Amino acid sequence: MTRSRITVADVPALLAGAEFFSTSAAGEGIEFAGFWLEDILAQTGPVELVTADELDPDTFCAAVGAMGSTIAMAELPPSGQEPVLLARSLAERFGGPLGAVMPLNAASVNALNPVAAAALLGLPLIDCDGMGRVFPLIHQTTYELAGLSLSPLAIVSAGHDSLLLDTGSVRAEHIARSIAQAAGGWLLCAMYPTRAGRLGEAAIHGSVSRTLEVGRLLSGHASAGGRTPESAGARTPDSAGDSSWSGLTPGQADGDPLWFSPGPPYGHPGDDGWPWRGAPPHERLLRDLAKATGATSLGGGRVVEIGPSVRQAGTVYPGNPMGMVVHDHDSGRLIRLEAHNELVLALADGALTAAVPDLLCLLDRGTLRMTGPERLTVGDQVDVLCVPAAPVWHSGPGLGLGGPGAFGFPLRHPRQESR
Repeated sequence: MTRSRITVADVPALLAGAEFFSTSAAGEGIEFAGFWLEDILAQTGPVELVTADELDPDTFCAAVGAMGSTIAMAELPPSGQEPVLLARSLAERFGGPLGAVMPLNAASVNALNPVAAAALLGLPLIDCDGMGRVFPLIHQTTYELAGLSLSPLAIVSAGHDSLLLDTGSVRAEHIARSIAQAAGGWLLCAMYPTRAGRLGEAAIHGSVSRTLEVGRLLSGHASAGGRTPESAGARTPDSAGDSSWSGLTPGQADGDPLWFSPGPPYGHPGDDGWPWRGAPPHERLLRDLAKATGATSLGGGRVVEIGPSVRQAGTVYPGNPMGMVVHDHDSGRLIRLEAHNELVLALADGALTAAVPDLLCLLDRGTLRMTGPERLTVGDQVDVLCVPAAPVWHSGPGLGLGGPGAFGFPLRHPRQESR
């Protein structure tokens, strides 16, 4: 069986996919990580991408991800020694070396950090993650839902301060964030140490492949401009002709978009009746994103308001609450988005339309790139998209950990209301 590899040539797609799954607000300013990763892969060579079941069940692995400020990380970038220090801390604690790396979340800058760690350590990267998107807290994961322990949590700062925390998930989060603020603004972390055999029910499988494939799709449309991606030579779900386009996982039927199933309560933007032939570039991209990810369009049009949110989350999260309003061109509805680092809620004329844990993101109609509140101004034209979360996030425990209530909004998720 030929295994996949991540090479220097894959980094632009990985970066574009990372922006898509960052829920727009969390993907700001991560371009520096692309240059950094390209330099690393040019020196180390490709990273082997494997599924969890390709590894020996006893393979010792840990999730790698950064916490803190991406702006601080861009200003004081990693040296490359951080993964080595993390691996050493865990090896000393567990009496054996790491055998593989897995992502905390295959989105935003943390889609790139595990690839860099795997390259620098000479280890395979497991094609999975624990979020399927970005959440603000490192314990908001499917690893946590499955009962894996976040600690011992190994952390390394920008100044190479190294610490191993052995405490509960919530307390580890608070302590680590305090350290990040005092030690340069960011930390690289290794957490959820476990064996590969335990990842079957704990991880969201195929996440890295999915991020790469969506990134290729976005890059193809952006480079094609007003032309169709097919005429520009880009690979799209229609032209791929094989299951690798959607990053299919074992047991998934050809043509199924990963775990996604649009279903109620969201409408589908790409019904067969849509006049795609001759449609504007952004509508063609919406169609292909719907096929590849199950994304649905909540509406699109002119941004009419951006500013501080009128709501404050009930618990302490990093970042500043923001709100924005989009005037839907077709229906005339006002779509209000609430963000707290990540986009959290979408309300159409005051009615809750979509919410975490489903992924909300914004597509700039002009550039055909993912965008966010910090990149937008009043008057810009955007489409508001919703990508359904992995099924485990819609369980009772999943909604408790990552649903609206976890962000301080006393609201039932729209899928609960539709049952």
